[in-house]
Amino acid sequence: MTRCRPSDQWTGVLVTGSANGGWLTRARRHSRWLLLALPAAVLLAVGLAVVPDQPSDDRGVSAARLTALFDRYGDTSGRWNGADRTASVTLPDGRTLWLFSDTFLGPIQPDGSRPRTAPLINNSAVVQQGDELRETVHGGSAADPASLVPPPAADQFYWIADATVAGQSLQVLVNRYRRTGSGPLDHALLGTALATFALPALTPTGLRPLPLGSGISWGSELLHDGGHTYVYGTETVGQSRFAHVARVDGGDLAGPWEFWTGSNWSPSEEASTRLLSGVGTAYGVQRVAGRYVLVTQESNVVFSPDLVAYTANSPTGPFEGPDYLYRAPENAEGHIVYDADLHPDLARPGRLLISYNVNDLDDAVTYADAGVYRPRFVEVAWPRRRPDPADLPPPPAGLTAVADGAGHARLTWRAPRADDELRYQVHRRDVTAGQTHFVRLGEPVTGTGLSADFLVNGHEYEFRLTAVSGRGESRPSAVATMTAQVPPPPPPVGVRAVAGVAGDVALHWDPVPFVQLFRVQQRNLTTGQQDRTLVGTHTGTTATIRSLRHAQTYEFTVIAVGGGGDSQPSAPVRATAYVTPPPAPTGVTATPQPDGTIALTWNTLGPGVSYRVYRRDVTAGETRLIRPSLDTRAEHTAGQLAHDHEYEFAVTAVNSGGEGPKSAPVRARARYTPPGTAPTRLRAEPGRGSVELTWRSANPSRWYQVYRRDLTAEERQFTAEEIAVRGERATINGLRNGHEYEFAVAAVNQAGPGPLSEPVRVTPELPTPTALTATAMGSGEVRLSWRSAGPGLFYRVYLRDTTAGEAWRPDPYPVPGTSHTAVLLTRGHRYEFRVVAADGTDESRPTDPVAVVVR
Repeated sequence: MTRCRPSDQWTGVLVTGSANGGWLTRARRHSRWLLLALPAAVLLAVGLAVVPDQPSDDRGVSAARLTALFDRYGDTSGRWNGADRTASVTLPDGRTLWLFSDTFLGPIQPDGSRPRTAPLINNSAVVQQGDELRETVHGGSAADPASLVPPPAADQFYWIADATVAGQSLQVLVNRYRRTGSGPLDHALLGTALATFALPALTPTGLRPLPLGSGISWGSELLHDGGHTYVYGTETVGQSRFAHVARVDGGDLAGPWEFWTGSNWSPSEEASTRLLSGVGTAYGVQRVAGRYVLVTQESNVVFSPDLVAYTANSPTGPFEGPDYLYRAPENAEGHIVYDADLHPDLARPGRLLISYNVNDLDDAVTYADAGVYRPRFVEVAWPRRRPDPADLPPPPAGLTAVADGAGHARLTWRAPRADDELRYQVHRRDVTAGQTHFVRLGEPVTGTGLSADFLVNGHEYEFRLTAVSGRGESRPSAVATMTAQVPPPPPPVGVRAVAGVAGDVALHWDPVPFVQLFRVQQRNLTTGQQDRTLVGTHTGTTATIRSLRHAQTYEFTVIAVGGGGDSQPSAPVRATAYVTPPPAPTGVTATPQPDGTIALTWNTLGPGVSYRVYRRDVTAGETRLIRPSLDTRAEHTAGQLAHDHEYEFAVTAVNSGGEGPKSAPVRARARYTPPGTAPTRLRAEPGRGSVELTWRSANPSRWYQVYRRDLTAEERQFTAEEIAVRGERATINGLRNGHEYEFAVAAVNQAGPGPLSEPVRVTPELPTPTALTATAMGSGEVRLSWRSAGPGLFYRVYLRDTTAGEAWRPDPYPVPGTSHTAVLLTRGHRYEFRVVAADGTDESRPTDPVAVVVR
């Protein structure tokens, strides 16, 4: 499956260009097509309604041209080599933006294969300008790419829905999924979000979860019509898929939504009703000649190669059909097709321009041929020409359907006439599953009997027939109804387990009749695990289990899931996982940065790999590479480097099998550029022989040098403090109280200091005692008391006999507390007292004097 935090803040976009303008990598990671779900039926052949390719004109582009465009870009761009979903939106400047979900990046190999190390992201975009694809847009970096819309959590991811332009913004609906296991079907829808990008640069500006539930994946299609934007969605229930529709006023998807209830519109998503069954996770809706045509890959039958159309007089239906438009030939080659969509802005007149995606159940195929996993385009004439009813054969009669108890429906009928050229087309509808339309089963047959299979136990089915001649297809016969009786399938046999070299085990088993879905269980024998755990749900008869621990032994069993339920587990098989240490990383680059760091990048080796960066200081004569901690991304910033020193770096890759060899070494010289801006808003708060400085800067975590000069001592030059400080605050001690100082601050690094800030002046001083009182005690004594000026201080008492005209004189003894008794004073004389705080070096300003007459 794939990887994917609700957040409005996310990484930037990487846009990479191409001069030429040429999935299931792991069964557990790439599974958009498997949102198709799983009853199953025999596939049929239909006549093609394809328009032959003609040169494109200024009114559209041909399907063949678009298919070739993506093939060439995938082969030659070196950036994008395959993806699925294929939504398009025309930008205001005339460019076309193609949006994709699971995307392979990087160049392909000369033989046309895709390297196993090809980066895979969950969503991306490609920009078309004129007749050429020019740019690939994604997050992260070229060496270590990330999804355009980043995952909200480690076990979650976003898949692209549809997009529109609103004002100067691109709005993209994205659906959020959570991984529930390692198999291609093991994911669960969590909700829908709206990603926005500023135009024209496609800069991400927001990612907002919408107030929607997890039952419908919204954005299968957007249709602007009649002052509204209609938002189509897909509901998956068991093995069936149903279309829904909502709408917003105008073209802004951030506005309030309302949902079609079957008769009117409601603001409640819970009131949304189903329009029809059989749609894909992506489909197209377009207005043509006053009617609405919905084009989808036929999902009423699993893995159907058929593209079909339904029509209605309103965007909300009811829809009639299906009309069979096209059978994708890739199905006959063993591939699967899915996610049909319409591109009306690019279509030529009188045609529907349809894209669809191709994949393979065996991921080895998508690696061996990179061209498999790319969009295809086809054109279909529309509206369709209908045959004259008078030329059509009459419908068959007497159709009966009987359950045989072994999982089949036995159909019989009577021929409408004796005509050896007539053939008969079977149509089926699963009533219990809620299918709204009949679907063709297989190819037309001769004779008057047929056994239909791939049924679900207890489901009620309706069958009908049409007669097919060279002139066309008759009206349908009367409906025959039956309830299926399907026993559980037998357990798979012939299970084999083959260990790979990357912590993977490939499982193979023999086919089980009428079963296309299997569940794989495992338990770790090395750790003593007792209970089996489900590790994946798979289609076909192969599965690759990954992320196993090196040298640990695992036991596997397989369960077949059929129309009658689950089989018993298969006989267990065992395998011991092996992980080969990864090769040396390639493409290592080292780029000096202005802040003295060196930025390292290299080519990613894919998921499950970490990296270790080694370095040595060549200038300092180091001979041994120092090994730091692991990095999880293909990038590293080397810091704490010495200015103008040359460093050598090498990189290794590490997985559970160990550490691989070192890369080719690269060298770079660390150079710091002195800071270019001065700190601002310098403030100084005086203290006792100290000053508390604060300031502001663009980089509060950098280092700063404080400068000072003593203006009272008539110092002319600033002197730098001995030790630089980090952050935006510094305390300067050892100052003279009462002296006026001037301070300035500069950012500093190994290349030296930057410009000085605006200076600030301040005078440190001791605090002054307060609340001084004096009380005459008699016998020539006066009692003094005051409030403390702070810890660590003592006090000096000053006095004078104003009656005798004395000057101020200090009491000879310092006072450690906050009270003092003056003695041997002259009775009847008036005295004044004041107190200062002292620290052994300086004294504070004195208190206001207090007077008292001695008794």
